Formats: sequence, structure tokens, C-alpha cells
Amino acid sequence: MKYPLLALIKLYQWTISPLLGPVCKYYPSCSHYGYTAIDRHGAVKGTALTAWRILRCNPWSLGGVDHVPPRKRPRWHEMLRNAWRARKAGPSAAEPATEAKLHRESPSGPAAETSSHAQGA
Repeated sequence: MKYPLLALIKLYQWTISPLLGPVCKYYPSCSHYGYTAIDRHGAVKGTALTAWRILRCNPWSLGGVDHVPPRKRPRWHEMLRNAWRARKAGPSAAEPATEAKLHRESPSGPAAETSSHAQGA
């Protein structure tokens, strides 16, 4: 679905856009923004970004520079990458330290049972 949309935008840029002239208040123009958004983010998200851009390009808008946002990796990609790295590295040396830390955090003995206020009394 991505390529037919890109072809429609190119058709608009070659046929209708030269007749209208440079009327977009933003840089890059709305058609270039739409082409880049669909190419970078795919048909669904790119079309949504393009529709939002066209809604913002109105007579009350000041315009300016508005580039297509970069594509972000999904969260599951980071989780899989971290899991793969952990599996590839083997057992971690930090695991025995966490057990020792748990034993150190739980105080035992009579000093742990007395409160700090009772020492001066």
C-alpha cells in the first residue's frame, strides 16, 4: 500500500503542484513531507502524519520548518536485543553479588533490635 500512495504523491507533484505554485507555508512542502512520512513510517502512520500536517497548513498558521520525525524502534526491539545480549554473554557475575547483598541488608543480632532513641536513655 505504501508504493501506490507514493506514486499518487509524485503524480500530484508533477501535474497539479506546478499549476498552483509554492503555496505551502511550511518547509518542506506538504507534498514532500507526505512523501517522506509515508516512505519513512509506512502507509498508515505516514498518512496520519501527512493528514495532521495538512490540517496544520491553514491560513491561521505561521508556518516554518517542520521535518518528518525520525522513525523510532519499537519497545519490543530493545527488549529482544537486551535478551539476546544477555543470553550471548552467559551467566552474569552480578548474580552472586545480589545474594550477598540480600544477606547484608537484613541485619541480625541485638543491635538491630534496639532503637536509636534507646541508646542514650
